[in-house]
Amino acid sequence: MNSYILRFFSYHQPRRVRVIENLLVNRRTVANLFWGQQYGLLQWLGANRSLTRREYDTTIDELVAQGLLVVDEQQQARLTVAGVQRQEEDRDHQYQPHFLDWYWLANTNQLGQRLLLGMQVVSELAYHNVRYAPVTVGYGHLLAVKQWFARANRDQLAATVYRDLTQLTTGLAGADPRLATVLTDGLVGHDLPAWTNAQLGQQLGMAPADMLVLSHDLLLGVAAYCQHVPGPLHDLLAPLLNEGPLSKSAVQTLNLYQHGHSLTQIAAQRHLKLSTVREHLLEVAILCPAQLDWDQLLPARKRVALVKRYPDPDVTTWHFQSQADDDGAAFFDYRLFQIYQGREAHE
Repeated sequence: MNSYILRFFSYHQPRRVRVIENLLVNRRTVANLFWGQQYGLLQWLGANRSLTRREYDTTIDELVAQGLLVVDEQQQARLTVAGVQRQEEDRDHQYQPHFLDWYWLANTNQLGQRLLLGMQVVSELAYHNVRYAPVTVGYGHLLAVKQWFARANRDQLAATVYRDLTQLTTGLAGADPRLATVLTDGLVGHDLPAWTNAQLGQQLGMAPADMLVLSHDLLLGVAAYCQHVPGPLHDLLAPLLNEGPLSKSAVQTLNLYQHGHSLTQIAAQRHLKLSTVREHLLEVAILCPAQLDWDQLLPARKRVALVKRYPDPDVTTWHFQSQADDDGAAFFDYRLFQIYQGREAHE
């Protein structure tokens, strides 16, 4: 776990310890999304949803004790010189993901459960076996797989799933042969238990930290395949796939805003607080900036005034200058401008 967490910190940029944790476990606040973007880590959102606070804090303490990380009073951390050296040494043999751009597409924990049970059901069908113990998954996945199985053409299901899996594993192997190995050996078959991550890591000569990254990356690759290729795997997993990076509520707010509704009108129509509507548009600004009319949302006159107040091109150093009798609009403009300037700097 130490090498896994170490990869998310920098020598040149202090990074908030809690933001890294919140990104990995998928706490999608605007602040976490914004700082994740500034750290270049937004694509790791939801990469380790099972990570516990105790496990994370213990790892941070160990990295500090080893002299690899320093944490200040504001809970911002930097790599030490020794930490940079360790990070570079780890990078030489670390697994480098291929599908992180699809970070928003699926909850890989949920996707993995449904895939595992679905493939077990098909394997037992191929052997005409109706007496077996299904793998332990959430009740919702059990119902979903039953419904998928009931709708399928059972005479053709095993053959079509085999063709689907063959096409999928061929594509995965093109990115990294280990992805295809972990997918196939990690499935439950007739009289064939799945290999654990520990066993797979031992077989492939990979550290547990790398197996965490590879497993998440693999399931994002499976999700991307299912989104684009029709077939039984798509039918099984499509209900778990998101349509885009935005939350459903943010999409509704964006649609109303794009149709000319003011923020106040959207709040009244959707029975939301005005602050919630603003948070939705900030989420859009971070994740889907091209869908906003920036000249309308943050006119040039506001940008001119804000650049005088916040002249530093490094937006991570800014501190909000509150104003009297502000109803939240000033902070909304501040964060919007921070996102706008940060995006300009990255481009």
